[in-house]
Amino acid sequence: MSHASGGRVRTFLQEFSIPLISGVVGALALANLAPETFHAIVHFKPFGGPDLHFLMNEIFMVFFFGIAAKEITESCLPGGALNPLRKAINPLFATVGGVVGPVAVYLGVVYGTGYGEMYGRGWGIPTATDIALAWLVARLVFGKGHPAVNFLLLLAVADDAIGMGIIAIFYPDPTHPVNPAWLLLTAGAMAMAFTMRKAGVRAWQPYIFGPGALSWFSLYTAHLHPALALVFVVPFLPSAQRDIGLFKEDTEHAGTDALNQYEHST
Repeated sequence: MSHASGGRVRTFLQEFSIPLISGVVGALALANLAPETFHAIVHFKPFGGPDLHFLMNEIFMVFFFGIAAKEITESCLPGGALNPLRKAINPLFATVGGVVGPVAVYLGVVYGTGYGEMYGRGWGIPTATDIALAWLVARLVFGKGHPAVNFLLLLAVADDAIGMGIIAIFYPDPTHPVNPAWLLLTAGAMAMAFTMRKAGVRAWQPYIFGPGALSWFSLYTAHLHPALALVFVVPFLPSAQRDIGLFKEDTEHAGTDALNQYEHST
């Protein structure tokens, strides 16, 4: 396969999110048809250490949320869909509805059907937003580059942050209680990223594997989900100062724009 053909195939797969759709359908089918096999795959340890569940949830999802943070950051820049910042107020307020609404529906259903005593405590489950699927549906409905996509991304990220807080407060792990003191390292990671930007660091790698790694360690050690680690760091990456949209090539700033270099490298 030539380089040009390979590029077209990759663009097609990205455009229609074929890997994501295939993974969701395949996982659902396997989990229902062969749950033992699904469990064995999820907990398989390819390197003898962390299993696939840990690698996907605690590592790879970090980079996905980083890309979401990149899109939100770019949309808040001059010319972006969420600039000026007052445009970002609506999705943030909508987040409240995205949390309260599902909880009300869930409690109404379980108590209305007489299962409240048994399942009522699970009210926190529907507050979570599957950001990957939400982003996919938004792109299919509105099209790539539509302002509604960035609106939804900001809503979903804020919703997941609230969900993380709900889990920490209402569903604590007695064997691993939340230790908020470690979150000071996240603040330190943000300060480090800010200092690096002021110092003129243009490449994306030092931000992701420096402050980003520190933010991950902070959340993980605080016994909070580390998937949001890069959300606190990506906004500090040097940018082209304009919203060019997901998967669009910015040829003018391709060599200097760390935000887009990060996206296309991950």
